[in-house]
Amino acid sequence: MKKAFLALTLSALISAPATADIHLSPEVKIGAYNGFGLQAGLTDTLGFDAVFVSYSRTEYKKLNYDEKIDTYRIGAQHMFGASKIHGLQIEFGLADYDGQKNWSGAGETKTSKGASIGASYIFQATPNLGLRAGGDFNAFRSSDTFVPHDLSPNLNIGMTFTF
Repeated sequence: MKKAFLALTLSALISAPATADIHLSPEVKIGAYNGFGLQAGLTDTLGFDAVFVSYSRTEYKKLNYDEKIDTYRIGAQHMFGASKIHGLQIEFGLADYDGQKNWSGAGETKTSKGASIGASYIFQATPNLGLRAGGDFNAFRSSDTFVPHDLSPNLNIGMTFTF
């Protein structure tokens, strides 16, 4: 599945116009699972203000639990109005879960693959700098994780840079 993700990403970048700028957006993820993320892509591509791939890692390490979730998504950004100050990002992709539960010398390990979606509001402060706030959800098959309700929501705070 990761090979298909890379192939789709490469085809999008190859079909991009030569006048496109680079879009980079680091983020901090806050919730039961804390972590980081990064978007990288091109502006003014495929009819969107930005098209990008994103990667994130969130972790939960407390008491007897040691869990991590890696996400791989493809997304697009659309800015609204004549001034293009406000915008929306939508992302879809995959999530990989890895978790361990240890107690009294015995342990249990679970792994799962699931779906990942995200959405963010963009405020474009300057032509090259934007502020981003949003959320994402990762959903996994029931009983394949230690995640309560098999869903891990996060809030995201980040910045967008255009070069």
